[in-house]
Amino acid sequence: MRAVGLRLLLVLALPAAAGAGAVTLTGMSEFPALFGTYAPGGQCARHPQFTVDRAGMRFELPGGPLLADRPEYGASYFGDGYSGIAVWFAPWFQGQGQDPISVVFNADEKPGEVTIQAHDYDYPGGPRLPAQYRALVDGSPYRRCR
Repeated sequence: MRAVGLRLLLVLALPAAAGAGAVTLTGMSEFPALFGTYAPGGQCARHPQFTVDRAGMRFELPGGPLLADRPEYGASYFGDGYSGIAVWFAPWFQGQGQDPISVVFNADEKPGEVTIQAHDYDYPGGPRLPAQYRALVDGSPYRRCR
């Protein structure tokens, strides 16, 4: 009887443990090393661009800027045994109600390399990434330009 109770406890605890990998932040003040403006290839004359500061991530898009002031930090996105330098975020945009992209700093273990990828979009048979975000994905990889 005790083994059945222990198994039931483990089954109930697994979903909670699986969802514990992401943390919703208020701004980006915990990541000052990431502050700056990023452009494709680190060339400030190129667009689109985005800025990371205490308030969050601000993306400059043709339809106007989008602020992600409550980004989700993937604390264990790469698994609990990961010891590399990549840092993953899902920027939740004010008033958008969706999580269309993910931003990876130090992508592919390259210091300063930043990639933006479709998140929960563009997989075979799945929904297409909304057009307003396509330029951000197409601009990858990014580097700090100021």
